[in-house]
Amino acid sequence: MKTKAMLKPVLIGIFLLLLVSNGGLAAQNSSLIDELSGVDVFHPPGEGDPAYLYNEWHYFNVIDEEQNLLIVCAFKLNGAINAAEVLLGYSANATPDSFFGIYPLVPGVVEYSSESPNVTISNSTVILTEEGYDVHIESDNGAKVFDALFIPEVEPTPVYNVSGVPGPGMGISWLVASTKMTVNGTLTVDGQTYTLDNKRGYHDHNWGYWSWGDDIGWDWGQVTQLNSGSNETDVGEYSLSFGNITNASHTQSEFSVLNVWEGENITASFSGDELKIEHHNLTYVNENVTVPYQGVVLPPGSFPLPLETSISASNASSPDSDSLEIGFNTEQSVPLPVVIMDGSGTVKYRVIWEIIGTYQVNGTIDGKPVSYTSDGFMEYVSGVPTSSVAS
Repeated sequence: MKTKAMLKPVLIGIFLLLLVSNGGLAAQNSSLIDELSGVDVFHPPGEGDPAYLYNEWHYFNVIDEEQNLLIVCAFKLNGAINAAEVLLGYSANATPDSFFGIYPLVPGVVEYSSESPNVTISNSTVILTEEGYDVHIESDNGAKVFDALFIPEVEPTPVYNVSGVPGPGMGISWLVASTKMTVNGTLTVDGQTYTLDNKRGYHDHNWGYWSWGDDIGWDWGQVTQLNSGSNETDVGEYSLSFGNITNASHTQSEFSVLNVWEGENITASFSGDELKIEHHNLTYVNENVTVPYQGVVLPPGSFPLPLETSISASNASSPDSDSLEIGFNTEQSVPLPVVIMDGSGTVKYRVIWEIIGTYQVNGTIDGKPVSYTSDGFMEYVSGVPTSSVAS
């Protein structure tokens, strides 16, 4: 794909609702649901917490190679602007579209609690049922409706907490609730309905107190092996997810981790010096960048986009000397805006690059060779706040 085409806002969306049978799978799923009901809850600000720094969101994605369909969903609570946001982005046969809604963060419009993963934002909901996450997004005019059941197939990670980042009194926490999910459901957009049947999905949960205007950057990525040999499901045996919190220039890592799942369980983990993430062929957009949803135009060269990423992971101390070499090639990307108010009251912006591409995974895990190529997702955040320009 040509670079210019990749830099156009092209992103993701559609999904699912159905069920799953099989006694063994049902028992496994019930155990995972019980665990997720306790660890995937929300974290509302308490007495004395800096609510203006509060950020929290559920994130889901899906890939359907057969229909050339990609989807991303986000349910976000934003204390800085006292608002809740809903995103449904999708690309069907390389044709992108999206819905973005923003609503006041008040009871009756937004419902969430510290006792449940469930969230309601206007007409859109996430509900953890006995079968999985029932995700529903409905645009304000009803023209776009997404109904999906995301069924977890693997155990969650531990909750990761990084304090003092990006500054004193701040902190970031996250949970990879399920890096490998089976997704069934429907997406209806402007009268056309797409149906997904046993496709690959993912879900994570992020929260904490931080300011986007501070010295912060990150990498995140996720991929599940495509089960190309089965007509019943796209979900393969292996999946992985990585995260790396950095400074804004990506010259220093504050915390990094990569987990590998085989079947239901995490079978290998790498962190710190065991993990090296490098970005290559960084491209600066040589034209104004129109940021979706905000009516904002950022100047040329504002935020670099990596066209290639390499990850080396090696744990010589593990019994089987686990190691992976991972390559990622960017194919589609979209800049998502982060609004920042500086000390003088000037509005500036940063960009989260949401990236879709192809992973090549090779190595040895638990004494067994691992090798597969699958489409997956990545995020990249770098650079300093930038003012908008005239379009």
